[in-house]
Amino acid sequence: MKTMLAAAAALSLLASAPALAAPPGAPAPGEVRAAQLVTAALLRAHVKFVASDLTEGRGPGTRGDAIAEAYIAAQLEGLGLEPAAPEGGFFQKVPLVGVATKVVEPLRFEGPKGAAELAVPSDAVVVAGVPRESVRLAGAEVVFVGYGIVAPEYRWDDYAGADVRGKVVLVMNDDPSDDPELFAGKTRLYYGRWTYKYEEAARHGAAGAIVIHTTPSAAYPWSVVQTSWAGTLYSLPEDPNPQ
Repeated sequence: MKTMLAAAAALSLLASAPALAAPPGAPAPGEVRAAQLVTAALLRAHVKFVASDLTEGRGPGTRGDAIAEAYIAAQLEGLGLEPAAPEGGFFQKVPLVGVATKVVEPLRFEGPKGAAELAVPSDAVVVAGVPRESVRLAGAEVVFVGYGIVAPEYRWDDYAGADVRGKVVLVMNDDPSDDPELFAGKTRLYYGRWTYKYEEAARHGAAGAIVIHTTPSAAYPWSVVQTSWAGTLYSLPEDPNPQ
């Protein structure tokens, strides 16, 4: 939100600035004028309203969302910008699907050494991942595949020799960080993100994926996982004809 408002302000100011030649390496007159007017106080004022309780969290499709949209559109119009969305206005309409996951059965795992049940959300956070009325995994085998990474540029394949089709993969969070020559060392790449873990599991035909969370590997505590994946989660509708 802050970036949108700042970019809009800068764009309007630059568009109205005279085209004067500037010495090499010096900022253009329009850039100087924008830097003078787009201040921290200005951005703070916009963000303060959009993030206030009046917008009620701005959940997609809610009244608070509509209030925030109207406010941003008014600011853009006040800057002299013209709407260019396909249907008019400043916003392009995009369909969204909301999914709220409710666990109705205990998460139970059985193995040669016994069984274990995980409580939700103290021990595990569960997300359906697909817009279905009901999703159930019963008797699926759990296969550990390390970090769940396939990276040809590093000659790394955690799925090599593993048949995970229809099974649930168990993966570690993050990516290998001990060797600076692999995965940029301690810099977290996309390979270490949760979304990549799920995407790679799906590419291998897995029915589900479990990511092992630790505070050191994630760089945030378990409470962040609990709050981030709670409530309704939104995504684009499924593509009926995926490539």
